[in-house]
Amino acid sequence: MTENKPSVTVCIPHWQVQKYMRICLRSIRKHSAKYDIQVIVVDNGSKDESLDYLRSLDWIILLERPEEKHTNWPRNVFTAWDYGLTHATGDYYITMHSDVFVRADDWLDPMLREINSHPKAAASGAWKLHLENPVYVFQKRVTRYMVKKIRQLLGSKKHVEWKVGHYPRDYCAMYRRDIIVENGLQFTPIQGAEGGLGRGGGYSIAAQLWNAGYQTPMIPVEEMRSKIAHIAHGTAAVRKEKPLRYERKQKKLEARTANFLAQQWVKNLEQDQRLDR
Repeated sequence: MTENKPSVTVCIPHWQVQKYMRICLRSIRKHSAKYDIQVIVVDNGSKDESLDYLRSLDWIILLERPEEKHTNWPRNVFTAWDYGLTHATGDYYITMHSDVFVRADDWLDPMLREINSHPKAAASGAWKLHLENPVYVFQKRVTRYMVKKIRQLLGSKKHVEWKVGHYPRDYCAMYRRDIIVENGLQFTPIQGAEGGLGRGGGYSIAAQLWNAGYQTPMIPVEEMRSKIAHIAHGTAAVRKEKPLRYERKQKKLEARTANFLAQQWVKNLEQDQRLDR
């Protein structure tokens, strides 16, 4: 820890999205002066110029996994965080996506506040950042819940609960590194158990923490939105190898991404090469 600054390791999996990663890393560097930050990038087999860019940055730790392929997604995202953990030195460990961009100098404060709010708090974060019409969201939740209940009545043994926004999503979540290591926990979803690959990102590690007796306090979405921005499914917007399943959703994502990248604060980061040095 430096000058009593919180010691934090940020780990970001990457695959051929230099456009995002350049902005992501520059935003971290610009807005992290009040923290003792270590940044680890785990490259999952990039074959384009993005790898050369990452190699040119002497202020990050680049871990290369040339054997990885984009077809291994999403599992290689989780294994990247496990791999990064073995090189981490911070007291706190941040899982981050490459399409997340920092926008405030105190961006880690809400997570630090919550993770230090209780002796048993071992993680903190927020639910999905993108906002939808509340009526539509409620209808979607009710429909999904009813479908699961019907399946249960027809013989499904899967337990059904009405839970929304109850664990830190892994696009930007904080964990106590010592608790993860000492308890032998992993970010890679445990197959055949609670929190497998079928659940949302961050559920498996949260479930492991709950089972070990720890808590995962949440940050209000609006507060998190004031600190960072998240495109969500950003890779699908710029890499034809990983499109969304439905064409309509793909087109909406591409339009939303283009509008986001056109914002002046994002363009400023994209043009500020001083943050690379």
